[in-house]
Amino acid sequence: MLFFTYSVVGWLWETFYCSIKDHHYAYRGFLFGPYCPVYGFAVTTILVATYNVRNNLFWLFVIGMIVASIFEYFASVFLEKVFHMKLWDYSDLWGNLQGRIAPAISLFWGIGVVLLVRFIQPLIQQVINWEESWTHGFLALFITVGMVTDTVMTIFSIRHFHMTTKQWDQRINDFQEQLRHRIRTAAQPEERALRKQQLANWRESFLTHLEKRPEQLLRWNERRMIKSFPKMRVLDAKRFNQIKQDLFSNK
Repeated sequence: MLFFTYSVVGWLWETFYCSIKDHHYAYRGFLFGPYCPVYGFAVTTILVATYNVRNNLFWLFVIGMIVASIFEYFASVFLEKVFHMKLWDYSDLWGNLQGRIAPAISLFWGIGVVLLVRFIQPLIQQVINWEESWTHGFLALFITVGMVTDTVMTIFSIRHFHMTTKQWDQRINDFQEQLRHRIRTAAQPEERALRKQQLANWRESFLTHLEKRPEQLLRWNERRMIKSFPKMRVLDAKRFNQIKQDLFSNK
């Protein structure tokens, strides 16, 4: 229950913060449901790791900062290696490590852990104790089944998204090759100049020549991922990364 509760709290925090920062509603989270398991894993581990120092603010801050940063780093590696995706990038922050973690973010996590352990967790634990006295663990079982189902559905969805991005890459490459062919075979200088201009501005030309509106060629979860994670990069779909934001700005 701690894992699920903090997964929901993490989702609420990210959704609220990113919606304010990006000036539009951002449905955060990697799964379909309103929870971010990385927060659940991180917080439950932090609560265990800091249990013996929960009354020492200095060590609570230091250990919390380290554990949270380790989780963030390996979560980034996992997404990159398994799903070929990079959802956040701190490359523009000082002292970052491969763009996965950065000192400024780690300091933020440390402060967050202090607030969490000293002020939030006691209240959360009271609610969970009350819930378990009524449900005797059945709610936890129900939640587990739901999250496992969601995880399986998300894996299939992300794999489809990965295939879709590669298809976009191929579609863009074919479009550019057609323009190059027309440049080589153009009979009139005016036509050759027009095709060169279209190739130079291939993003606008490509979107103009799509038979369907861009958003109709993507599933809901794929559109959500693009909108909610503007810094997301698909590691083996270079052309898609260049055009993904244009899919919605040129409706």
